[in-house]
Amino acid sequence: MTKKQNRTLGAFEKTFWLLDQIDSKDFALAAEVEGKETAVAWQSAIRQVQQRHPNLSVRIVMDEFNRPAIEHVDSLEIPLRVLDVDNDFKWEQEVEKELSIRFDTSKGPLLRVLILQKPQDTVVILVANHTLVDGSSLNYLFRDMLNAVTGQKLEILAPQKSNDETLGLPDDVAITETKSAGYVFKKINPVYPKVERIRFSEASTLRILEKSRLEQTTVHGAICAAAVIAGRKLHSEWANKKLELISPICTRRALELDDNFGLNITTHPVYFEPELDPYFWDVARLAKSGLAGTDTAAHVQNYIGFFRELTFNSTDIQQMIDILKQAFNHDIMVTNLVKVKYDTNFGKLRLKSVYGPMVRSGKGKEQTIGAISSNGQLCLTNTSDNPIPGILKEMENILLKACHEHAESIA
Repeated sequence: MTKKQNRTLGAFEKTFWLLDQIDSKDFALAAEVEGKETAVAWQSAIRQVQQRHPNLSVRIVMDEFNRPAIEHVDSLEIPLRVLDVDNDFKWEQEVEKELSIRFDTSKGPLLRVLILQKPQDTVVILVANHTLVDGSSLNYLFRDMLNAVTGQKLEILAPQKSNDETLGLPDDVAITETKSAGYVFKKINPVYPKVERIRFSEASTLRILEKSRLEQTTVHGAICAAAVIAGRKLHSEWANKKLELISPICTRRALELDDNFGLNITTHPVYFEPELDPYFWDVARLAKSGLAGTDTAAHVQNYIGFFRELTFNSTDIQQMIDILKQAFNHDIMVTNLVKVKYDTNFGKLRLKSVYGPMVRSGKGKEQTIGAISSNGQLCLTNTSDNPIPGILKEMENILLKACHEHAESIA
């Protein structure tokens, strides 16, 4: 079995690659870790993780048929930056810096690592280009790095197939005769998104979970409702507007995939009409019901089929880009990784909290709410070029009020 990744992009991978020619499709996750290791130990762990995941040793190049393709490169080294900081250092500012630095996907690799060394603790920040990776992949990468840095050996995984191939769909067609002019790759201007975060106490998180179940919805539905209601309250332009909220849906369970470093998501919109005095749990139930059926293989196939029609069987990259420029005009994205599903104790190190995904999910005006629970505590982030001031705090107030909870969030 080959451990090297060489293939054309799947339809949604190609879509992200095309979107990256328009605007930044880089994103980040951050992990707060109790304990420290040396820079040399982290570098060694990163090398082990790179050997485990074939997609960490690739670049994206144009093949002879003008199709973007993944090419393995033995010499690629994942960049590592290590900073010594004090206990009060706000890691969000480093995420903002990292998101302003574009990946060159034609050179690779598609991952960078930043280690912030506090006097007793560590913050690990993973930054990636979205073309070949999703938020769950980076979450599992924290586990792999922490296992490696504490002396565990990592199993080497087989190359990640595209979701198209997993579903038995053919590759992008090789077109030998074309009238399309070769696409001229342009330098994209940097972006400067702002990032903020909040963490709920364990008691508040449990109350949100229990109340959501009682109200026949989910924590995701509750987060969506809080984002919509808070956004309308704080942003006058949204007060009487029909809001579009996008949710990424993980395809790993539907397609029976492993923990490989890859792009395994679909996205789905839910629309919220303006209401004079919305009842929180009605909005939360709408957010849940609007996603019904999206966690099935049939949905994944239909979703990918749409992007195959848009991006396959043509070499006219400019035409594809022009179409995609009109897409992804949502107001809010709630990208919810649900929870850390692995043991957070790694011997001398302990994973305390994970934050993210932190990503510009559209054109920069949208509010992108990242959500994940670690050790029973819900962590939220907001990433936007134009953040609505105070939206996370207002979401917290709305959630706790809806759950008859008055506990404070913790830093």
